[in-house]
Amino acid sequence: MRKLLLGALLTASVSIMSAGVIFTAEAPGVTQSTVANATNIVNFNSLPTGAFSGATSIGTYSSGGSIVAPDQFSGDASKYISVGAQSVQTSYTLTFNRPQTLFGLLWNAMDSENSLTLYNGATALMTFTSSNFSSLSSLYKGNPSSTFHGQDSGEDFFFLNIFGTSGTTFTSAVFSNNGTGTGFETDNQTILASTVPEPSTYGMLFA
Repeated sequence: MRKLLLGALLTASVSIMSAGVIFTAEAPGVTQSTVANATNIVNFNSLPTGAFSGATSIGTYSSGGSIVAPDQFSGDASKYISVGAQSVQTSYTLTFNRPQTLFGLLWNAMDSENSLTLYNGATALMTFTSSNFSSLSSLYKGNPSSTFHGQDSGEDFFFLNIFGTSGTTFTSAVFSNNGTGTGFETDNQTILASTVPEPSTYGMLFA
């Protein structure tokens, strides 16, 4: 199976980390979601480098993030969005066009200053930091792309799928970095083509 349930990588007891929220990591080196119907993707490649805010096919980005040219922190050797060192800002918000039951992203060069919080309205549902992934396999270490392969070998690169279950939906995501000494680099931000996942999706998660 190409997708790995993070509960299997960490402990089975944390596969459901918060009421109505579960998450999986794609296999090492996979840079896009393999979830059925996860086809609405923002990869930032058509955008000019530099400060970014505005509407996209998945939602509206506030100011705070910056589009960065491919470098050692790009897991698929393409442009990406970052907050922190590259933008000299500490957060930005993605407000989805409609409530979502899936949000996926390529988390590049994860470090302890990065955090991602998903919201439903004003309610914070769950915050992800490096502590959630402390037991990831060493196979996730280092840039997986052919262009920058093995660079930044001390940090994890992985595609994260986050699911809302039992009626839970996401209306926004806040990307934060604690200061500007490092960056929170992400790419290939993804939602479902429709808000309802394919019936097989949750079966794969709980198999």
